[in-house]
Amino acid sequence: MPRLRLDAAPSNLMLENRNNTLKAKSTTSGLVVQKAQGPSLRPRAILGDLTKATAVTVNQVKNEQPEDKIKKPTMGIAAKKPLQSTIVKKVVPVAAPKAVVCTKQAEPEAYSSKQLPIEDIDLDRDNPQLVSYYAKDIYSYLRQLEKSYTIGAHYMDYGYIIRPTMRTILVDWLVDVHGRFKMLQETLYLSVSVMDSFLQVDSTVNRKELQLVGLTAMLIAAKFEETWAPEINDFVYMSDKAYTSKEVLAMECRMLQKLDFRLGRPLPLHFLRRNTQAASQILDQVDVLHHTLSKYLMELTLPEYSFCHYLPSELAAAALCLSLRILDENDTDGSKLWNHSMVYYSGYTYESLEPLMGKLCGLIASADVSKFQAVRKKYACSKLYNISTIPHLKSTLVTVLAKRSASIKN
Repeated sequence: MPRLRLDAAPSNLMLENRNNTLKAKSTTSGLVVQKAQGPSLRPRAILGDLTKATAVTVNQVKNEQPEDKIKKPTMGIAAKKPLQSTIVKKVVPVAAPKAVVCTKQAEPEAYSSKQLPIEDIDLDRDNPQLVSYYAKDIYSYLRQLEKSYTIGAHYMDYGYIIRPTMRTILVDWLVDVHGRFKMLQETLYLSVSVMDSFLQVDSTVNRKELQLVGLTAMLIAAKFEETWAPEINDFVYMSDKAYTSKEVLAMECRMLQKLDFRLGRPLPLHFLRRNTQAASQILDQVDVLHHTLSKYLMELTLPEYSFCHYLPSELAAAALCLSLRILDENDTDGSKLWNHSMVYYSGYTYESLEPLMGKLCGLIASADVSKFQAVRKKYACSKLYNISTIPHLKSTLVTVLAKRSASIKN
């Protein structure tokens, strides 16, 4: 039996099946399609080039279908009507633009009829040491803090063995010790502050312990303020070995426990620097002499028991205000020197400082004849401009204010 050739022409059966398929498609679509041509004599694949023949037929069918006879099947779903918006838009009439008329700006409401001319002294923001952005907040905090470290007036009057005169002798000696060690000014002020704060809460201190209290207070202040604080043996030597190192350490523990380690009382120097900065920018004639004289006046109050209850900010303001008046060659009225800007930055008016300035003038008048000369000798050197010996301290202004203060006291 001869083998069949797979590449031969298709048989009549295959041609008949293909014709039936094309007839079925033409019957379904309602179109008449011509019969396919006879088999080609060229060689082809095993099952014939069906892909090409089918593609040609389909393309012919697509081209011959009329558009009006093609209908899309419907599924029985009602056609959707377009949604109509129910939002009713209101037409708002736009007013015609009005002409802009420049009017005078209303003045801000205040208690005073005029806004005070306060100058800003914190314009030097390029200097990081002056912390201009935080200066107002810092001094506002210091004014609140000093009220929590108050020292009562005449706290030694009841139940104390020691007397105010003993305190004056002790502070005068501490000024000499402070000068021998060449410590910072803050150390001296803090020493007196720590000593008064301790004596205020401990009335059992006797005469023998009083010098030990002052010595230990300066040791604590030196540790708080100085970079290199003197050693305990140095303070023992300054006391002429009246106390031992163990006694100093025991008193240090006793004082810190009584004070509950609260040593951060603001000092008059802190407020004086702020006030001097304000005065130097507001008043042209303020210089280093005013600042040095103010420091001299503040240190004169350290040995005096009657000044220990004043707030540091009040003492600094009164010292600078009095310095402005003493060194003023034009004899300007005090209320004009202490203007609105100085009142703003210091927190005190000229009228509120007058009683304290009168008492300071009393200290100046009695400084020459006082037994306690440590502060006066300290400020008689050229390094401090011989400020305690200037002739301005014997002026008529000082004498008048001192007598007025004495008359009010009596």
